[in-house]
Amino acid sequence: MPWYTNLRKGNPKDEFIVERLLALRRSLKEHVPSRTLKESLLLATWNIREFDSLKFGKRTKDANHFIAEIISHFDLVAVQEVRKDLKGLKNVMRILGKNWDYLITDVTEGNPGNKERMAFLYDTRKVRFGGLASEIVLPPKKSKDSNGNTIYLSPLQIARTPFMCGFTAGWTDFTLVTVHMIYGSSDPNDPRRVAEINQIAEFLENRALDETAWSRNFILLCISL
Repeated sequence: MPWYTNLRKGNPKDEFIVERLLALRRSLKEHVPSRTLKESLLLATWNIREFDSLKFGKRTKDANHFIAEIISHFDLVAVQEVRKDLKGLKNVMRILGKNWDYLITDVTEGNPGNKERMAFLYDTRKVRFGGLASEIVLPPKKSKDSNGNTIYLSPLQIARTPFMCGFTAGWTDFTLVTVHMIYGSSDPNDPRRVAEINQIAEFLENRALDETAWSRNFILLCISL
């Protein structure tokens, strides 16, 4: 369980947080399977919007505690929309305690990237980082010019650079990929969004067929908001 040592009895604000944490814990127990040390691995993906920026205001003390409580009910969580300023993430990590660790990307620059990072948060008692960490860069496509000469065309990269990491849990190695697909329009078949989905699918298919891959067990944790 998270470390709630900074909550004080007699402080009305802290007592409110404790009351809501207990209610949240009861609800999570009803809807999320119980964590075990060996028999299962609970994965989650969570787009914590604007985590953490001034656009909607910094997360409050109670919000950070609620975020940590939810994450603590899983073994490994992919988080999207971690922003350039890491104070919010570090606040949550302090609450989660010494058994938790994280991996993050650098900020994706440019307007489509929205100054976002991708992150994996994981309980080190259950999950070990396997050594593989990479942002996905789509390879050039082989083609022919008008004279029949071989050329290589650089594809349009994914707007928010996907994050791929290798982990080990028990006897199993697996590679997790987290990606925040471009939203585009409200149309679920928005051409740019569909193109990104197809590009990621093709990339992972090729990796899964590669016998020299760090692991051929791939899990895609995708959000498109």
